Amino acid sequence: MEERTHLMQRYTHLLLIAGVMLCTSFGYGQGYRISVDLNAFGDSTVYLANYFGSKLYYADTTIANKKGVAVFEGKEALPGGKYAIVVPGPTYFEVLVDEDQDFDVETDSSDYIMNFSVKGSEANQLYYDYVQFINRKKAEVGELNEELSEFATDSVKSLEITTAIVDINKSVQEEQRRIMKEYPDNWAAKVIGMSVPVDIPEAPKDENGVITDSLFQYRYYLDHYFDHVPLKDAKIVRTPEFDRKLTDYFTTALLQHPDTMSKYADQMLAEVEYDEDLFKFVTHFCTYNFETSKVMGMDAAFVHMVENYYMTGKATWMDSTSLAKVTERAMRIKPTLLGNKAPFMRLHDTTGTKFTSLYDVQADWTVVYIWDPECGHCKKENPKMVDFYERFKDRGVKVYSVGNPHENEEWIEYLREHEDMNQLINVSDSPEHPSPFRTYYDVHSTPVVLLLDKEKKIVAKKVGVEQLEQILERKMKEAENKS
Repeated sequence: MEERTHLMQRYTHLLLIAGVMLCTSFGYGQGYRISVDLNAFGDSTVYLANYFGSKLYYADTTIANKKGVAVFEGKEALPGGKYAIVVPGPTYFEVLVDEDQDFDVETDSSDYIMNFSVKGSEANQLYYDYVQFINRKKAEVGELNEELSEFATDSVKSLEITTAIVDINKSVQEEQRRIMKEYPDNWAAKVIGMSVPVDIPEAPKDENGVITDSLFQYRYYLDHYFDHVPLKDAKIVRTPEFDRKLTDYFTTALLQHPDTMSKYADQMLAEVEYDEDLFKFVTHFCTYNFETSKVMGMDAAFVHMVENYYMTGKATWMDSTSLAKVTERAMRIKPTLLGNKAPFMRLHDTTGTKFTSLYDVQADWTVVYIWDPECGHCKKENPKMVDFYERFKDRGVKVYSVGNPHENEEWIEYLREHEDMNQLINVSDSPEHPSPFRTYYDVHSTPVVLLLDKEKKIVAKKVGVEQLEQILERKMKEAENKS
């Protein structure tokens, strides 16, 4: 049974800082008062922290009295969402905040979850009734799993135990759906619902039982992925449940292709643009994840985000310095996006007299290899690149090998000592003949590897030599099939 709550964890990611991703308050017309009777920790500091996505940020602090009662109070209403009460240890347990911001909590450190009780908050009452139910079911499943190990060789008993576990899982699903149905407007039901997967119907079949639409279930999954997520309730931005849902959507559910990512990012942002914090969170989430993705070509989605949301003035929370940095980053990446023609380079050989343009290289496939003789990783990759060239040179492949040092004595010396490198087209620039290739090719570390087709369009980038060989074999096969 999937774990449904993270209410009690070690305090590993609470950021007691202000100003990083501060939440804009939206008031309910009154202040807040949250009383927490801990039955412990008298005269100790207790914190109130709000989620913003999956991370926690400082919201308020107070001192528990000698009886262990901590009271958080403020004249302005708290932004709704999920909060954490952080107690000495440090550890924490969670509470929900909605329109009812005057309530009393009682619990103790022996078990914050199972001893939790509340007065004045229907959302927290419903939520903890559910969480305590889940914990009891988890305990039952744990006992059954131990029995399953004990009776592993008894097929009859094993089937009996497995059936009991399945029944418990069904009871959890039934409870989730009961809560969602009976309390559709309750904040707790909405939070619980975000962790409930959507039921996917069977694919349509013809009269012979053969599936007539193989992509039906996948399309249904995407179309209904957010059915249980209240996108029109801005409080979701302050819940880890929404963060997990969004992460799974963009990293697992969707096809990992930049055009697909850009399309669905636009759709999601159109849904949430009504709220500044929610729009900011989703914009930042997509931008960061696209920029740091390990999927080749995903930088195109990052550039899409910058051009359509940051450079258009929609990222109103960004200061001018941060905005300039993200814009500059996107513009450095843009020239070498997959499908673009490689930026022009005309560089000279080791004599400094013979110039060769990248576009002078006549080949079905051209590898641009930018390296540095002082780079440890380059020294390991150089022999691999030479070996790669020797195996592919008779198949229409050439390597345009670019020395990165502007002062190129070390580059010349390296080529003298490694004669096998002279099979490649070795070029570089110099103070006498400078080139902007480092900017156009976004060279901030080496080696840099790009694969170009006959028209010098970029078909692969940021790959190792082993990956390069695999990609080239696939591209060659695709070209053969087209001809």
